[in-house]
Amino acid sequence: MHYSILVMKMHKILCNILVIYLICSYSLSAQSKLQSGIERVLASSELKYSNVSVCVMDLASGEILADVRAKKSLTPASSLKVITSLTAIDILGEDYQYSTNIGYEGQLDPDGTLQGDLIIYGSGDPTLGSTKFAKYPNFEEVLDQITKAVKDAGITCIDGSIIADESVFNSFPISPSWQWNDLGNYYASGAWGININENQYTIYFDGRGKVGRRPNIKSYYPQVPKLQLSNELAVDSAGTGDNAYIFGGPYNYIKRIVGTIPAGDGVFSIKGSIPDPPYFLAYHVHKELKKRNIEAQDFKVNFEPSKKKKKPTIIHEFRSPPLSAIVRRNNLESNNLYSEALLKSLGLKVRRGGSGQLGISAIKRYMKKLGVSYAGMNLEDGSGLSARTFITSYTLAEFLRKFALKNSIETSVKYLPQGGVSGTIRSMFAKSSAAGKIWAKSGSMKDIMSYTGYVKSKSGEWRSFSIIINAYSAKNKIIRAKMEKMMKEIYFSS
Repeated sequence: MHYSILVMKMHKILCNILVIYLICSYSLSAQSKLQSGIERVLASSELKYSNVSVCVMDLASGEILADVRAKKSLTPASSLKVITSLTAIDILGEDYQYSTNIGYEGQLDPDGTLQGDLIIYGSGDPTLGSTKFAKYPNFEEVLDQITKAVKDAGITCIDGSIIADESVFNSFPISPSWQWNDLGNYYASGAWGININENQYTIYFDGRGKVGRRPNIKSYYPQVPKLQLSNELAVDSAGTGDNAYIFGGPYNYIKRIVGTIPAGDGVFSIKGSIPDPPYFLAYHVHKELKKRNIEAQDFKVNFEPSKKKKKPTIIHEFRSPPLSAIVRRNNLESNNLYSEALLKSLGLKVRRGGSGQLGISAIKRYMKKLGVSYAGMNLEDGSGLSARTFITSYTLAEFLRKFALKNSIETSVKYLPQGGVSGTIRSMFAKSSAAGKIWAKSGSMKDIMSYTGYVKSKSGEWRSFSIIINAYSAKNKIIRAKMEKMMKEIYFSS
């Protein structure tokens, strides 16, 4: 009797061991297949001297399914935006809205004279005056609404100043480590306490003509006070693309335009960053009111929080789109302005100071709460524009995994471009069943490319991943094709 029981127990133990063995063998086989598939893609002459970091994780278990120097610190470029934007979603909330108020301080006399200042109270809203959100006012409509609010308040004369109060954020709008050749261009405008019209202006060139000649500046819009443009561009062959750079950082009104634009017919345009958006808005409000015969003594910018205890009279409010809409557009279009504004907003919420460094501190706190190690990470900004920002593919993949476990995978993927469907990976995975099953934020700078996101594999399993390649010498389209192959490997591996 006892012998039979012993035999049955031994049989049960052996069966359990066999099941565990088969599961482990299957897991190792799947891991080995994916690992070898990725390594096969990376084994090419174009990447011989490159730095590569790849990490693929099973979303539920955290098992590492592929690891190519996953804990090697590299520059992620715009893949970093997943951390900044998703942290903002969790801390600020999907329904969060920025609020820019128009008000005045002082006494309003019966005759309509304001014995005081008209003030624009900035909130750091990166979308004020943008054309990217339907049913929200563009730049000209913002001016019209401010003018109407002033008139409706009964103000006919301002015996004081028009003040753009940007004190909600610190007065240093950019990361100190951003490259000089980026600073005058639209994508490096930085985040200010008052942002307007995406902090950019557009220069239009007319009559490009023959290769080698200098194209004429036809016009630029909107008007930027004190701006001086030094045109040193040249026309290059047709099809060479936009290789024009505008030199000149924040508060610098003398801009050098260098490089080339392609030969062709008609008008060609490039975009620059407004040197001082708060000043720019104050100038235009002053100008617009003057057209309506409402005079003010002058216009200026306030960098420091007001010490006055008396509450201002608010006459108008601009509400931004909800944060969910801002973050989605941020990641679909890779918008540096939005990312930097989100970073400073995190600093304001968590550390009570609207600076990039306090925003970085807030992100680290959040990562710690999620249980994500930031070993090997150095953040210089929130957008990934800084070449001194570095992180590992392991950290990015683990961040996305932990975020999805906390907030759901459905919440996570709706904020990322979808392969073959939207954003910067819309044109990828053509004629492949992987289309629509991969969500990823791309990143690119000179000789840097990355993709970070989620994959719902062919077998239905969810995975988080990050692929970063630095210092490659091949053309971008070749590296992008290799990235696409690796993402397909993640999808097809079971």
